[in-house]
Amino acid sequence: MCMNKLSDEFIWPAYDGRSIANIPATVADILHAPFHGLPPLATELWQPLAAGVKRVVLLVLDAFGWNLLQAEAANLDSLRQRAGITNHLTSVFPSTTVAALSSLWTGAAPAQHGMVGFTMFLADFAVVTEMIRFTPVFAHHPDALIDAGLDPETFLQWPGLAEQLARYGVPTYSFKGREIVNSALSKMHGRGLVADQGVVSFADMLWQMGQLLHEKAGEPLFLFGYWPVIDTLSHFRRWDGAATRAEARQLFHQMEHEFLNRLTAVARQDTLFFITADHGQIAWPDAIFLEDHPRLQEMLFMRPTGEHRVSYLYAKHGRTDDILHYLQTHLGHALVAVRSDEALAAGLFGPAPHTAVALDRLGDITVIMRGGYRLLSRAQEKKAWQIVGGHGSMTPAEMLTPWLGFRLDGW
Repeated sequence: MCMNKLSDEFIWPAYDGRSIANIPATVADILHAPFHGLPPLATELWQPLAAGVKRVVLLVLDAFGWNLLQAEAANLDSLRQRAGITNHLTSVFPSTTVAALSSLWTGAAPAQHGMVGFTMFLADFAVVTEMIRFTPVFAHHPDALIDAGLDPETFLQWPGLAEQLARYGVPTYSFKGREIVNSALSKMHGRGLVADQGVVSFADMLWQMGQLLHEKAGEPLFLFGYWPVIDTLSHFRRWDGAATRAEARQLFHQMEHEFLNRLTAVARQDTLFFITADHGQIAWPDAIFLEDHPRLQEMLFMRPTGEHRVSYLYAKHGRTDDILHYLQTHLGHALVAVRSDEALAAGLFGPAPHTAVALDRLGDITVIMRGGYRLLSRAQEKKAWQIVGGHGSMTPAEMLTPWLGFRLDGW
């Protein structure tokens, strides 16, 4: 398939000013800090609220897609109606947490910072690694790659947002679940942080954020909050399930009544508050199992990497065209397959310059799933048999994220 035909079916990441990867440069512009990375968001998405702002708070609700916001719009109006900006952005590609959060912490696209999938082939270590826990995919040994010599402080191929802000006198504080504060991924993203604060609940996060804004009244700062529960519920209860929608209502209720309404006047002063997500989710009732396609397996050098919704295929020598033909002929209803080097050159993973390791991690062929399909082995299905939804591909449900902005002065 020609690369430009992907736009007819899928949502492309808008790296030129309407993606989550443009948020870091936007924060830097608001706080008057020079920034190396993708450009800021389009001006109408932030400048109407930015005059005189010294402090920015960004809250990322994992997997809180635009579809979920729209589905619950009537129930979230109490807070939404007070937003000075209500719009949507695109995620990055692939629309998965490790890639998206890495973009939110660097202001770079996946092909620039190098985190291009949930699982990646790391040539330096000759292993396929699960990138949230930095463990080989064949065994659960969290941080095994750290023990093998991987340095989380240097793994991402781009400077961190907190590092760049710190150079110009803007401190960055992060809030997230206490169980992940000391993870390799957190250390990777948190380069340059003043503090990476662990919390035990969403209410605890909101309370601690409010306390910090009060204690640092009048001082410039950037505050980044991350909460994962919508993503977890969406995986097991669907993005539109009753429990997931109830959780969204509760999160917005707490944001309004336990955070925004309780902030002191000095905590609100010159402060801008944004809400977004790293990606959305889609239900996935359909599966393509590798074992049902022995001819395909025979042409592959190893098992696919990436995600169930976006896979990177490594072809045996000389078999790339044969694999593409097989996929298009036998599985075209369920997926789109493109050469990874062409996808990279077309900017799907972000504009140049790309990290030197990008193509090694993308393999020979990028497979993008249509509808609710996923590509996996039966062993993977057995491990994830209760999961009913996911993300990673380019459908609107996965790619579109909310962008809500609030000026807190006079709240």
